[in-house]
Amino acid sequence: MGPRSATPLHLKWIEIDLAALRSNLKAALGLLSGSKLMAVVKADAYGHGAEAVSRLALAGGASCLGVLTLAEAVSLRQKGISGPIVLLAPPLPEQAGLLARARVEPTIDSLELADALSRRARGAQLAVHVDLDYGLGRWGLPPKELDGFLAALSRRRRLRVRGLSAHIDYVPGKNAVEAEDKLRDFHRRCEAARRRCPGILCHAANTSILLDFPHWKMDMVRLGNFLYGINPTSRELPLKAPWGFYARIISLREVAKGRPIGYASEYVAPRRMRVATLPAGYADGLTMEPAERLIRLGSGFQYWGMLRGRQAPFVGRCGIAHVLVDVTRIPDARLGDAVLLPIRRTAASVRLPRVYKG
Repeated sequence: MGPRSATPLHLKWIEIDLAALRSNLKAALGLLSGSKLMAVVKADAYGHGAEAVSRLALAGGASCLGVLTLAEAVSLRQKGISGPIVLLAPPLPEQAGLLARARVEPTIDSLELADALSRRARGAQLAVHVDLDYGLGRWGLPPKELDGFLAALSRRRRLRVRGLSAHIDYVPGKNAVEAEDKLRDFHRRCEAARRRCPGILCHAANTSILLDFPHWKMDMVRLGNFLYGINPTSRELPLKAPWGFYARIISLREVAKGRPIGYASEYVAPRRMRVATLPAGYADGLTMEPAERLIRLGSGFQYWGMLRGRQAPFVGRCGIAHVLVDVTRIPDARLGDAVLLPIRRTAASVRLPRVYKG
């Protein structure tokens, strides 16, 4: 991926490779063996643009979309996205009317919410997903309460249980034995629930579960990281990186050894250096401990950008709208060159232009 897609107007931008997203989607579908795929597009599709990713995912074989909030779902509807949308977190009871009008499948975990939805359901039954809490403690029913809850829902005739979900508190390399036990228990409860709710979709697998526990794919897999080229496991995968944050060099300076530069004169040049200025800073989301490979862990954080395959370390403090990088070892660096910068995708400012290619 390179900066050729940017217009001359842009000094900094997010570049998104749609061909890479399609490749990752195809690879995901190849692992599912008949299970359905929910494309998770919460948080603006992890910064990739929810509308663009939603269209690509539904056209490429995803069965539905997953968002976190009703506002995210309504935004997609307003942009013409008509495919099924699942709300992964329970909405507020007072949002029931908006939710029904937006034709969204909510996650529920209380009878108060179920009653509010039942009162607002229009026409056909409203499909809902019942979530079980296996340790995250954020929302969801205690698993032991599922039977009673399903019995109570069966008396709410305007609601139909479409799915049974769980988000296992699994971190690759940390708690695999515990996760296996929880997945087995969830599967057991799903099989029992099918007797009351035939045809329900049982889903607990995200990217990490799919890769490390492929035997627990169940009926549907919820994928976010996988689609966006992020592999949290040790398994080798042919994923492609669809996302990059670029900023152009707007100034080049020769800095003498011993000269202090940057805020508070905290950085003193250890040698003669060539320093470039980039018009990107923490207002864009830069240096917010990104989950990328452009960061070194050791005695404090050290960040760097990449230019023509070579590292350009940050110099001094990052400002609100600029950062200095050392290009001494990149002698062919020129004004206007685009430097790939480290940034957490979901922290990237919405003001940054998204440039799509492929």
